Amino acid sequence: MTSETDSRKRADAEAVAWKFKYEKAEQEKLYAQTHQKTVEVAVEKKVPYEKCEKCDRTAYQKAKEKCDNRKNQLEKKYKNMTVGYESILFLLAWYSITTTLFTAILSPVFLNDCIIFFGALGKGMGGLFREFVIGADSFGQLSNGISNSIVSGIVYWLIATIIMGILFIITGWIIVWSGYQVGKIYRKYCWDILSIIVAITSTAIAIYFGDWIKSVISINLITLLLLAHVVYIGIRCYVKDWMEERGYY
Repeated sequence: MTSETDSRKRADAEAVAWKFKYEKAEQEKLYAQTHQKTVEVAVEKKVPYEKCEKCDRTAYQKAKEKCDNRKNQLEKKYKNMTVGYESILFLLAWYSITTTLFTAILSPVFLNDCIIFFGALGKGMGGLFREFVIGADSFGQLSNGISNSIVSGIVYWLIATIIMGILFIITGWIIVWSGYQVGKIYRKYCWDILSIIVAITSTAIAIYFGDWIKSVISINLITLLLLAHVVYIGIRCYVKDWMEERGYY
């Protein structure tokens, strides 16, 4: 009886030990599942058409040559089509400009406004030149303080020449800089066929409907054309900037 009791106690103790081991294993399993780590393993990736000892890439070379030949043919075809399209546009523009100019010559209202506009422009340049001469003469009068007439005359013309040169350089620089800025804006926003169409169309309207326009609004037609083109450039700048901000370009 004592032997059986001892055996039973040992069996119970062993069962308790195995139960404890089982519970511990379950805890370790749960911990492993909730604390898994992602480990990146480098995997070798094969590259298509990679040169190797057993492959001479014949099929690839033939396909590449065929693709390149087809690409060259399409480029030549596109270039020929572009040249033809540009030639047609050039002829149309030349015809439109020629007919518009002849019509302008035959239009007394437009021709008179051209004479008035360019005459006023010439008078303005002449007046500016006179102001330069007056200014140079005023500075040249500083030589009057010299008693020697010969030296005084030399100093006068030297001062007048320097002042005239400075004034012409400043004026020329302003004109060139302004023209460059206008050309830069025009090339960026309006250097396309649409601007040519707008210029020709607006000029044709001013020529053919000059009498009616002058009866509605008393304004020089050349000035009206310049104002209309300034408004057009402003609209193109606004529209292009608006589209660039939203990613359309």
